[in-house]
Amino acid sequence: MKKMYIFTIALLAANLSFGQAGDSLTFESYFLAPESFYDGADEAGDIQIRSFSLTNTYDVSWGSWNGFSISSITDNITPGWANQYASFAGGGSHSNNYGVYYPEGSITFNQSFFIKQLDVTNTAYAGISMRDGDAYGKKFGSETNANGDFDGTNGEDFFILHIIPKDDSDNLVGDTIDFYLADFRYADSTDDYILDTWTTIDLSNELIVARKLEFAFSSSDMGSFGINTPTYFALDNLVVEYLVGTKENVIAFDILPNPFNDQLKIKSESGGLLTITNQLGQVVFQELISEHQTIDTYAIPSGIYFASLTGDYGSTTSKIVKH
Repeated sequence: MKKMYIFTIALLAANLSFGQAGDSLTFESYFLAPESFYDGADEAGDIQIRSFSLTNTYDVSWGSWNGFSISSITDNITPGWANQYASFAGGGSHSNNYGVYYPEGSITFNQSFFIKQLDVTNTAYAGISMRDGDAYGKKFGSETNANGDFDGTNGEDFFILHIIPKDDSDNLVGDTIDFYLADFRYADSTDDYILDTWTTIDLSNELIVARKLEFAFSSSDMGSFGINTPTYFALDNLVVEYLVGTKENVIAFDILPNPFNDQLKIKSESGGLLTITNQLGQVVFQELISEHQTIDTYAIPSGIYFASLTGDYGSTTSKIVKH
């Protein structure tokens, strides 16, 4: 299957470099029973997974959600909105769980990260709608829309996912990344495709450093109320890398001991806001600290945590372990 990507480079400061450690969003740390989903119906709000905060809003009156849900559904055969939580690939990317996006929201990081890669595919709802057509969306490759009227496309249809990297001030970092989830514009129609497998978007050479990823869509199938194609996609294995650089972008600090028990000694060059989060991204400690300070950690349960210090020179995150 042929796939088309359009990438553009986001420029970095010349003194910025990258470390080897990072984080990845795989959704496996979120417990789901087989063939189930979490869509925020408990009104808990945004989904926190380690370094990542995923938009989730739930409207109880309509029983609907926006942003991200988490799914382990494998049904890629059943058409329609009732199967909105399934990936067209029939599960996650080498895993059970994966994310489902609809139709607006973002992933926010707890610091600026170098974006390395992410895996995406269509959802079953969107993929089957494009393949077969339905009451609202056209069959891709057809010259007519869902109502049977000629739509002017000549069957040269497309469905594009726009990945929008932003910085701390919510400004666009470089240019939007465009990825074709479906493309029927080829001279040879045998090259036309609707993505039904997990595909890695490799951004390691694009030098994109962002604090947030937002998402949007474009489609050749447009109606009076906007896009007719179901505006969903599935996400897995978002990989980011920590930054290493000068005082213009990071703050240096030491944490002793590590692993720790009931106390941590923090030594930094300027002090700042110390935030400790667990592997689900939940804050277990937050306090303004001085350059040299000891904090009590007896109330923190044993486990793996991430300590972030944000000060005048920037922000740095370190992995720490409580015995």
